Amino acid sequence: MKHHFLFLPALLLSANGMAQTFSGGTGTAADPYLISNVEDLKELSSMVDTPGKDDTQQTYGKYFSLTQDITQPFKYMIGLEGLFKGDFNGNGHTINVDIDMQKDDYVGLFGTVKSGSVHDLAVKGSVKGRRYVGAIVANPTNEARLHNLVNYATVTSTYTGIAYVGGVIGGIISQSDGTLGGATVSRCANYGTVSCDGGAVGGVIGYSGQAVGNTISDIANYGYVENKGAQRVGGAIGNLMWNDKLHRIANFGTMSSDGISGCIGNSNPKDIGEIFYDRQYAHNTQDIPAQEKNTAEMTGNQMSGTLGEAWTYADGMLPRPTMGGLENSDLAVLYATPILLADGDNLQSVTKDFCVSTGNPAYGSVTWTAKNGLVEISADGTAAIKGNGLEVLTATLGSASRSITLNIRNATGINDIRCDRQADGSWYNIFGERVSSPSRGIYIYNGKKIIVK
Repeated sequence: MKHHFLFLPALLLSANGMAQTFSGGTGTAADPYLISNVEDLKELSSMVDTPGKDDTQQTYGKYFSLTQDITQPFKYMIGLEGLFKGDFNGNGHTINVDIDMQKDDYVGLFGTVKSGSVHDLAVKGSVKGRRYVGAIVANPTNEARLHNLVNYATVTSTYTGIAYVGGVIGGIISQSDGTLGGATVSRCANYGTVSCDGGAVGGVIGYSGQAVGNTISDIANYGYVENKGAQRVGGAIGNLMWNDKLHRIANFGTMSSDGISGCIGNSNPKDIGEIFYDRQYAHNTQDIPAQEKNTAEMTGNQMSGTLGEAWTYADGMLPRPTMGGLENSDLAVLYATPILLADGDNLQSVTKDFCVSTGNPAYGSVTWTAKNGLVEISADGTAAIKGNGLEVLTATLGSASRSITLNIRNATGINDIRCDRQADGSWYNIFGERVSSPSRGIYIYNGKKIIVK
């Protein structure tokens, strides 16, 4: 691993393993070390990097518990040289990071995790590095266990070669190491921007592979992947190896280029299944196996038979991996509340009137505004096109907001909204979901908007 040298010597522990203080606790499962502030995070980093008695890893078998959100920006890393081998429980809290190490490799909140666990944690802010860059873990390796992880941070690399950059995880490297197996990643989501023009880049994971296969399941990207279309770049995962196990992976996010693969950047794994992406959000020219669907085909519980019980479903919303409650944050809910374009349209080419989801009553009402006046949005979610050009729609829920850019081209001016591509005599709500007995409200019948009173 590349040397970083960020901490002052006073922060390091003695070679004999100085007694830890943190904000309390003794490091056992029943009484974990308590992490409550930036100073505790610095102490944990020193613990990872300083060998204990007989040159052992001091975090091995130790437990750490985050007690609250850490809003003061953490500008360092947990483990600059050493391996984290403990159990870090974020308890659903968020750490604000500001890590700027653009000339360094292996950059993230955690550097390398081996035979350890990081879970139930969200990260926001900014992470900048060179290669192997991920907001939460830069380089997981053998028997790392990562689950219930959410990234809201912007992840950036200026490296143009094979970069290994992802929103949650940079690159997973599981090598032959005795009887140790590969890493396990499950129930993770990215909502941040991932920006890198190199290869092996993904919304959630940049790279996974090496001699021992890894198991990856139930992950989704909702964020933005910015890349010019380098090799092995995907909306959710960039580069995978043949011995990985890959199931229930989805990309609902947006991309800067149609040269980026909709969901995964290659089709190497032999054990692969349930790979999906939204063809209207992530329009692309890549021919890599994945099932593409219109946005309206994935809302509500329409995907439950395929994605299964590890996901959360709600009317008018896209599925979300169930992540110990992190899936219910305002931002997570907002990013799962979609624009529903007409069949044949995508964000780069909008030609017909459309709908926006106004959310689900269980999570609150989502409001939409149009910046440039090219779209008129009604309270019921109908969106009528008023002109051609670039339009920025902003959705707001509570204190959270997100913006999506539409390119309106050759708009027909037809105001009968067609939110579902079928004209089969069935009734659909404005989210594209089939209903058997329409009650009061707005519905789509044979491609036309009908108001039932």
